[in-house]
Amino acid sequence: MEPNHPIIDLTEQLMRETDLPQAKARALVQRIWDAGVAEGTRRMTDDLAAANRETEELRRTLDNE
Repeated sequence: MEPNHPIIDLTEQLMRETDLPQAKARALVQRIWDAGVAEGTRRMTDDLAAANRETEELRRTLDNE
């Protein structure tokens, strides 16, 4: 048996802790999850862009030697 997706686990935990109905708990967890994914994607994109700039700079340095 596969473990539950973290959204399911977090939704169930939130419902137990707050007595929120499932629909509201799920919507809140989904909004938080989506915000985290968006932030992680933004950071990864920034890191990749920085790595690409560094690679290009190293290539230019090697070409000039």
